[in-house]
Parts: sequence; structure tokens; C-alpha cells
Amino acid sequence: MTIEIKAITKENIRDCVRLEVSEDQKEFVARNIATIAWAYVDETFTPYAICHQDNVVGVAAVEYIPGNDLEDKHWIPRFMIGEQFQGKGFGMLAMKALIDMISKHDDCERIRLSVVPENKGAIDFYKKVGFIMTDEKIEDELVMEYFIKE
Repeated sequence: MTIEIKAITKENIRDCVRLEVSEDQKEFVARNIATIAWAYVDETFTPYAICHQDNVVGVAAVEYIPGNDLEDKHWIPRFMIGEQFQGKGFGMLAMKALIDMISKHDDCERIRLSVVPENKGAIDFYKKVGFIMTDEKIEDELVMEYFIKE
């Protein structure tokens, strides 16, 4: 099974926007249209389509903030797999593909993300990927990080 991280284009934007998480996850995840719109007002924020074959199975965003300290430059502020594609291994493959893509930056020491404390499923998932919990909070969300270079 292969996953590709692709630019969001006029050809795939509708598929990206249609994807939703399950009802019990909606309070934890921004809608994809909001993720895509954010990129138009923040040049550090880039959304991507997560694709398997010809299907968009998820949406993610990465954030590169060159002015931040070395350990705080690379973020994955959004990550979702559509409800109908969950539980099939796409999430793990997609997160590993994002980590591989981001880690190619020479200044990538670690990758960070934040998660709603009540979103236990996401916390467990990120831990399985290799993210560790920090003592930090951003806007009431817990910060986790994945070390590329020690």
C-alpha cells in the first residue's frame, strides 16, 4: 500500500473538502476547508492531500517557521484521515511520509504538533508513530514532538 503527499489543486480540492472524520472526532479536528483557507493568510502554512492510488484519503498541513528557534521550526498543525479510510493503515503511512518529507530540511531537528487533551485516540496514535509528550501547552492543547536529530 502506498501513500503520496500531494499539493492541493483545483483537481483534488473537492475531494479534500468532502472528507470528514467520524462524528465523535469532529470536536477535535478542524474542517478541511478551514485548513485549506488558512494557507491563504499564512505563508508558513501548507496544506496537502493524502492520497492512495487515485483517492484522497486525508488532509494534512505542515508549518515551517524559519524565524523560530531550531527546535520549534517544523510543525504538523493539521492531520486527518477520512472516516471511511480510518483503521486501514493509511494514517500511519501518511504520518511517516510527512515526517520523511519534513525531515529533509537541513534545519529539521524535531517535528512538533499539538493535540486536544481529550483526544485520547490521537494521542495514542501519535505515540505509536514516535511522538513524545512535552510539558508545553499551546492554546489549551498539549504539545508533542518527534525527534529527527538529537
